[in-house]
Amino acid sequence: MSIEVIEVSPHIVVPQAGSTVAGEVFRQLLQQAIRVADQANSQSVRMATDFAEVYRREQSVRLEYETKLREMRLLERQSTRYAEDLADMLRKERERREELETALESERIANEELRRTGLQGISHLLLAATIKDQTTGAHLLRVRKYVEAIGTRLGLPSQVVEEFGYSSVMHDVGKIHTPDHILQSEHHLSTEEFEVIKQHCIDGEVMLGDARFFETARAIAREHHERWDGRGYPDGKKGDGISLAARIVSVADVFDALTSKRPYKTAWSIEEGMAAVIAGSGAQFDPEVVAVFQSLQADGSIERVRQEVATAQLD
Repeated sequence: MSIEVIEVSPHIVVPQAGSTVAGEVFRQLLQQAIRVADQANSQSVRMATDFAEVYRREQSVRLEYETKLREMRLLERQSTRYAEDLADMLRKERERREELETALESERIANEELRRTGLQGISHLLLAATIKDQTTGAHLLRVRKYVEAIGTRLGLPSQVVEEFGYSSVMHDVGKIHTPDHILQSEHHLSTEEFEVIKQHCIDGEVMLGDARFFETARAIAREHHERWDGRGYPDGKKGDGISLAARIVSVADVFDALTSKRPYKTAWSIEEGMAAVIAGSGAQFDPEVVAVFQSLQADGSIERVRQEVATAQLD
């Protein structure tokens, strides 16, 4: 028996219907075709799924990239604004620094002018005091040199030493108001006379006004007769409550007064004057200042000051 063959595809041969064998072959071929189609379909689904996953991933990467790009652009804009703000801040800071430097220079010039004016004022006050008492000039010069030597030995800054020095010469400026018969008295002062002369501390402070230049001088004028133990005048201050400048001047002033001739006394020797200062340590005087003053006497500084002033007076 012959079988007519019908070509279905290049790979599948379908026998002509009507034959049992042909029908079985056709069924098998059909099943084979269905399996091939299912496989192709499954493969297509997998390929589509894989493509979708790849596409999803690509989209995710693209979105992430775009997000990062937006963040970078935002950061760039912020950086630009920050750089502009920083440049503006630096410009303003430079302008402020220049203004500050100008202000500081103006203040320096003003302070220097104030200093010159203050020193001129000191000269005028000292001239008035010297005319009133001929012994005043040498006394004030020695006191100043003693004060500067003590300040230096204490380790004070040079500017402070200078300020203490020129301020010290005004410690008795208030005596301009003290009657001559009391200043020139050759006898011990009565209680009433002593009360009058004590007023020079307050008068001196008032005379020096309220200018900042005379701040230390005002403290010295008012406090140089205060005592370490609190028994001095005019306020009864004690210990560290008395300004350091006044504590230094107190030692220098008393020592020089003791070792100088006065209308009511002869001059004491350096040794006698030093002994009196040492005896007053811790009571009338600051012990640290007394100790420093002793060291100046021991190394000959006190005698050198006296000789320098004596030579200057002769000139």
